[in-house]
Order: sequence, then structure tokens, then C-alpha cells
Amino acid sequence: MIKFIEIPVSEEDETKVELINVANVGRVYPNPQNSRKSIVELNYHSVNDAPVYLEVEMSYETLRLNFIG
Repeated sequence: MIKFIEIPVSEEDETKVELINVANVGRVYPNPQNSRKSIVELNYHSVNDAPVYLEVEMSYETLRLNFIG
């Protein structure tokens, strides 16, 4: 069964809600510069073959609970 999660993602000066396939999530970890934000690394690469990271407007613990639940 495919599961999706909505997460608020920061892009420059705005925040938008992204729908992410949970199967595409690689790692989730706290943002070292801001305790109210997290970093989500996706399992696929950009056109430049660079990893895709999303800065999420949610604390690590809250985000982790969303993936567990």
C-alpha cells in the first residue's frame, strides 16, 4: 500500500505543503541550525545527480512521530 505524508517545506522566503511518498524518504534528521526545522533526504537524485533535500518546517520529533503513526 502506498502511503503519503503532507509536510510543510521551506523554499527561499515561503513555505508550501508538499505531498511526499513515504517510500521515497531516505533519511530524516534535525536541522543543525534550527531546532524547529528538520531535513528530509529523498531516495532519488535531481537532474544534476545531486541528492534531494527538503527543509521541513517541523521539529524532528514531530516529524518522526508523523512517519511512525
